[in-house]
Amino acid sequence: MPGEQLTCVWQAIYALDRLNSVNMNKDAMKLFLTNAAQYESIHFSDRKYSDTFSEATVKFNDFKEYVKKHLRENGVAFSKTCSDLEEMSWNNLKSGLKSKLETEDVYKLWRICNRLMKEDTYPPVVFREEASWLLEKVLSNLGHNLKSSDDAFRDDQFTFQEMLSIMEDFAFSDTSHQQINTCIDDLYTWLVVEVMKKSKVYKRTKKQANWTNWVKRWCVLTPQYLRYYGTDVKASTRVPTKADSNQKGEFTFTKNTKLESLVGYSGVVKNLQGRFRLANVPVLEMEIAVDDENEKRAWLSDLEEIIQCLRDNTTPVQKLLKERHLKSMAARERKDGTNKQVEDIESALNKTKLRAERQSKKQVFDDTSKNVVKPLTTEKTKDKIQLKRPSLEKESAEKIKAMFMKIDTNGNGLLDKLEFANFLKGLGLNMSEKESNLVFKSVDTNKSEQITFEQFQNYFCLHIMNETETAECVNAMRKAFLEADRDGSGTLNFREFTEFVWEKNRSARMTKILKSFANITTDEISFNDFEKLVSGSGAEVLVPILEEEIERGTDSSLDDFEDRLQKVYKDTEADELATYIRQRWDKFATFRRAGQTGSVVMTGGHGMVADIVPGDYSLIDLACFSDLPPLEPKHKVVKETQWLSSTIPGKSGKIIFPLEFDKQVPTEQATSELLRYYGCSFADSQQEKISLLFRHGIQDFTYENGYLEKYVTATNGGAGIEKHDFSHLDCPLSEDSGIFILAKFVDNGDFHITGFRLPVRHTLYVPGGVIHCNDYLKGTWRTMLSDETDIDHVHLTHVVEEGHEEKFRFQFTY
Repeated sequence: MPGEQLTCVWQAIYALDRLNSVNMNKDAMKLFLTNAAQYESIHFSDRKYSDTFSEATVKFNDFKEYVKKHLRENGVAFSKTCSDLEEMSWNNLKSGLKSKLETEDVYKLWRICNRLMKEDTYPPVVFREEASWLLEKVLSNLGHNLKSSDDAFRDDQFTFQEMLSIMEDFAFSDTSHQQINTCIDDLYTWLVVEVMKKSKVYKRTKKQANWTNWVKRWCVLTPQYLRYYGTDVKASTRVPTKADSNQKGEFTFTKNTKLESLVGYSGVVKNLQGRFRLANVPVLEMEIAVDDENEKRAWLSDLEEIIQCLRDNTTPVQKLLKERHLKSMAARERKDGTNKQVEDIESALNKTKLRAERQSKKQVFDDTSKNVVKPLTTEKTKDKIQLKRPSLEKESAEKIKAMFMKIDTNGNGLLDKLEFANFLKGLGLNMSEKESNLVFKSVDTNKSEQITFEQFQNYFCLHIMNETETAECVNAMRKAFLEADRDGSGTLNFREFTEFVWEKNRSARMTKILKSFANITTDEISFNDFEKLVSGSGAEVLVPILEEEIERGTDSSLDDFEDRLQKVYKDTEADELATYIRQRWDKFATFRRAGQTGSVVMTGGHGMVADIVPGDYSLIDLACFSDLPPLEPKHKVVKETQWLSSTIPGKSGKIIFPLEFDKQVPTEQATSELLRYYGCSFADSQQEKISLLFRHGIQDFTYENGYLEKYVTATNGGAGIEKHDFSHLDCPLSEDSGIFILAKFVDNGDFHITGFRLPVRHTLYVPGGVIHCNDYLKGTWRTMLSDETDIDHVHLTHVVEEGHEEKFRFQFTY
């Protein structure tokens, strides 16, 4: 089950397996563990190994128990033995991996994937559910929010090499090394190192009977320990190791660790809130004080989860991954159960196919389809209405729309029954009114008595262009539905349905007929409902009827409908669409308005930008025109800037601007397209989802008059700019809200910067990693932010002469 790292051993041995075995070989495992005995945490005994594994193959769960009970050196933590096995496994297989990424990044991805591998698979594989979940996290970290992992995976399971290749092609191909490194580091810190918190706290410890003084320390919380460091520890995404000379100590968690919430501390020098106690009695006690009660509750929640997981012999990340795996396996079982309902359909209709192929001389349909009579496959009939239509190339989409406009003789963008019936007659089809209405209702899925272009295009893609669609099956269902519809209403009531089934299938029991109709919530069913019955609850009674219809193969005008439609499509040229659109909107193309003196004051453009037919649309799709070039905001281009980050937590670095920089920054009124230049957007105009990797809070902040002069310049060391891993939402709640700075480095190293004025109550979304600044804001802003990552803040410095710099603040041009 995902969450364990020992699958690394399976990977290492498979990489050396020249026989392509399908199970873990006992002798190959023995050779690997013999070599692993070089590590101090590993004690390999040949006799104990032979006693434990008596069969020729080794199962994963047996191996895990063996590592805990026998392979692990006495007194060594199980996690240490696992880490050493993982290190040796990497050394064995790294030379065989193919990747364009840096070795360190591949190593971290490999360790992440070890936690997602399905146990007892050989070679070890990641199931599609876990692979998609990991790729979604990678895409979110990189800001590729418009990509979906659904487009990356086609198979059901993947080795690490396959996962690596997919992630390189799909997620990392157009991404800088720095972005890739940061993305992988974040996921590695979360899933492998399992860092749950990094922050500054006040702490004191009690050894024997004496309490130390309160001191401020930088703490790192993981499921195994709470380590604390001096205040000058380097703030980075990497977690300091135990060997770090700056480490002051650690508190190791056990299943017997005690946790207690305490009231605030009041002393002569310090008054501290958010206090709680950790104790490994009688060895060590520790008191910790955080900023406030809310932060304290967050700490207590994490610590309680750690202690409970220790009692359950797991960790929070292992627990998360196992729960995800169990849910995905349960979903698979439900899906398999649904598929079981239609196994009889597939079996019966495959027999139909065989019988039809044996009767090769019998003409079932026209010449184009008489060679193969396809069965109603389970995949098709199970839920045909919900099939995703094939993606269309531009030429195909234009041909279908040109067909639609041919049929839409009144030009209102909708097809009524009369227009549709005239079209059928134009195809040379002598359909009865009943047959024509049935075809119409097959396309008119919302029963509005009008066909939209979207409905027409969906029908065409699913039934005409979809090569997996079986025309014989659709026609057989239509014939059956028409025959059952005794009153010609276009729908079936329960009596019509029952009489039809009883006449056609005498062997069907009434209980099964009743069961077929059990999930129908309306008194009457449409043809679309009938199709669903065939693939669902009505399969057992309806499939034999349709099977007989397919074998009989009687001619009908319904049989020719889709073939004729396909021919019209082939005869239609894509450029016909432009002609239809030009004729439809001719009065706008020749549009002119003259002023009082007769001079032309308004004209129509040459040709329509777009033709929008009635239907449901996303406003953002209607507002984005691909024919227009992207807009860039006014921005200052600064060459040869230097961003020097601080290595001390809580202190700012500096960005050095060259001598020729005049400190002037242009301003723009913020719009979604201009903000997009810096990777930002208005949150209230977007429909995409984002993933927040850290806990965030939303609060109102008021920037009083003098904020820039009295705090930023006088108290905080000067104006600056910053970037960090968490995301921002910033919404001005007052009219005069100041200037929000956005900036970026472009590929050639130049620094671009713009000051934006935001409309009141418009929410700016600033993804993690975007350079920005709020030093110049005014009034009240509603802001989302986080305190769970470090902020890379730099002061603005300017070269005034060679070797001399001074701090400054931006000036704005309007």
